[in-house]
Amino acid sequence: MSSTNIVVTGASRGLGRALVLRLAETGHRVFAIARSQDQLDELVAEASGEVVPIALDIRDSAAIEKAYAEIIERHGPIATLINNAAVVENIPFAEQSLEMIDDILDINLKGTLYCTRLLIPHMIEQKSGRIINVASVAGTRGITGQVSYCASKHGMVGFGDALAQELIPHGILLTTICPGAIDTPLWDPETNPYPGDLKQVIQPAELVELVEFLLRQPTRTLYKRLVMFPTIEWH
Repeated sequence: MSSTNIVVTGASRGLGRALVLRLAETGHRVFAIARSQDQLDELVAEASGEVVPIALDIRDSAAIEKAYAEIIERHGPIATLINNAAVVENIPFAEQSLEMIDDILDINLKGTLYCTRLLIPHMIEQKSGRIINVASVAGTRGITGQVSYCASKHGMVGFGDALAQELIPHGILLTTICPGAIDTPLWDPETNPYPGDLKQVIQPAELVELVEFLLRQPTRTLYKRLVMFPTIEWH
């Protein structure tokens, strides 16, 4: 796998953090996007390769556009975008605040659209690129207690299916990953408890290996959508 410039959103925790550390370790220059500068600084200190921290909110399209322009000017083309940032809820929809609905849709869906839309003109110009969207099994079926989250992830799946067709003629490949439960801080025992044994769910390292597999694949083959979940679940 040759060294390239890779952008990862939701980089400071969970899967995003694991992706940044591994991709940097294997020689890529990784641009880590998250809201917390302190957490990004900790990530950079831990990394064994080159990690460039970018503190921004992916709901801010102007900040994303500026960040991309600076990356390309200073470091060259962006080869891969990994849309990983997400928030989740586990609450009956009738009890969910309108503010929480906005946060979930704005970060999970609109943030993904912003990060992608503002980059693809550059990828079209360079006639190459990969986009990997981390959606969820919640984008393939309805899950009680996660109504807004399901709406956002169904949106990501439809978005990916439609956009992938537009991008193939430009040499750009888009894959949507739909994992079940992953052992990350999203499963907060107070606000979002996992209804089972967290030790039995997908580990971040497993999805990191999947992303590395995708990055190694020839561009003549598109992995459109990958669905996986712990064997203690069924989706």
